[in-house]
Formats: sequence, structure tokens, C-alpha cells
Amino acid sequence: MSLVDVPRPSRFWTEPQAVAAAGTPVAVRRGGSGEPLVVLHGHFGTRRWLPLYERLAATLDVVAPEAPGFGSTPAQPWVRSYEDVVLLYRDLLDALDLPRVHVAGYGMGGWLAADLAVWFPERIASLTVLAPYGLRVVDAPMANVFLMNPARFGEAYGLAGAPAELVEGLVPGVATPAEGGPEEWAHRYGELGSAARLMWQWRYDLALEHRLPRLAARGVPALVVGGTQDKILPSAHLHRWAGLLGCGVVEVEGGHAFPFTAPDRTADVVTTRVRQLVTEV
Repeated sequence: MSLVDVPRPSRFWTEPQAVAAAGTPVAVRRGGSGEPLVVLHGHFGTRRWLPLYERLAATLDVVAPEAPGFGSTPAQPWVRSYEDVVLLYRDLLDALDLPRVHVAGYGMGGWLAADLAVWFPERIASLTVLAPYGLRVVDAPMANVFLMNPARFGEAYGLAGAPAELVEGLVPGVATPAEGGPEEWAHRYGELGSAARLMWQWRYDLALEHRLPRLAARGVPALVVGGTQDKILPSAHLHRWAGLLGCGVVEVEGGHAFPFTAPDRTADVVTTRVRQLVTEV
């Protein structure tokens, strides 16, 4: 069982652990101690132990896996839908002997985290979605990241003006340094292709509108977190998620990439919620 040999970014790279999830190798980074929190990545920002993870790990046992076709996890021909990845993540929880976890997901990862909670609520202590994809809001559609000019990525994601040490090299595009040469660019566009496999045709799932309310009925507490100047995901999506989950919305200063540009504030929101839940038990 082996992982993919990938270009190593100059910032925040750490060697992942290879974990066999029902025979499939999954790249996992883990750190900290306390209540277990599984963090599911979006369509960029992999291959790193990010500042957000480091902040979270100050009080939590943080598990950051990489989905097939992302980071060091090999692509799998049988991955055709979100359900395939959700089942793999369930198998990963078994492999790591984590019977019940808090789960947080960003963007595409928020969609995956929600599906994981819907299908396996007994394994989920709480759900936190950060700028989540997955719902259709007719009057406020999210931006199509697959059609976007790479020259606009920095502006669109809210990276402009953020400290270079936090965001340099996160997304491909002329607005970001071309560190790593052609191999780095090819890898990052390959990840975008893996994301397209999951959400090219539909960037939402109408079934989520009917499934999300079940979480409150099953006693799974939730929280929705968004950026105050998000140009990718309109705020109407956050409130739609909150309405369906029966929970509140917390906004963090920044654009769509707020978990990267404001890791301290984002981590504080997530850890505060987990502490509250643990205290209430």
C-alpha cells in the first residue's frame, strides 16, 4: 500500500501517514489531543498541515485525511460520486478506531461532511460546515469555479492582502507564485479535475434539502461558518444551510478562503463550539 509521490509545497508540508481504509490507501495527517475532530478539505489547500489545523490541534485531536485524487491519496476509478467518498471516510473512521467524532468540512468538504453525518449520524458528535457547497439557492447561485479565469483566483477567493506566509501558492493562477514549476501546476489542476469528477455536472444536491433536517431530529448539533466578503458562495447559502440544520451562522472576517487567511478566528469558532458540546454532555 503506497501513497502518491507529489510535489511538496514550501510552506506547511508534513509527511502524511498512509492508512488502509477497507484496502484503499488514504493520506492522513494527525496532531493534537482531546476530542477527535475530522477536518475534510475543499478542492484546494491539500498536502499541508495548515495553520488552521495547528490552531485546532492545541485543544483537539485533529485528523485531516485527503480524498482520492487529492494530495497524496491515489485516485480511484470507482469514485464516481460523493457517496463513494463518504463510504471511504466511514471506512477510515473504522481503520483509525474512531467510533464517534466531530466533523468539519470546508467548501466541497462541507458537502462531504454533511453527507457523512446524514448517512452515519451515530458516528458524528457534531457537524461544522465552513462555506459549504451542496445546496441550490436559485436567486443566489454560487460561482462556477471550473469556468473561472485562473487570473481571478486570488481576488475571487479573497487572498489579496492576506499575509503571504499564509496563502502563497495555495491555488494555481497568475496571481499566485508559480513555485514548484510545471509539476506543481499539473498537480493542482489534477486536483481540480478530481473535484470536477464529483461536482462538474451538478454543484448541488437537491436531496440535501430533504436530508439535512434529519440531523437535528437525530440529535446531531451543527454550526454554519462563512466569510463576510465571500465572492464564491453568497451569504444566502449560509442561511439556507442554517435553516435546514436548525442552527446558527457565524461569520469570520474575510473572503471564501477565510479558513486560510484567518486561521486563529476560524479555529476559535470551531473549538468553542466543540467545548460547549462537551460541557453540555
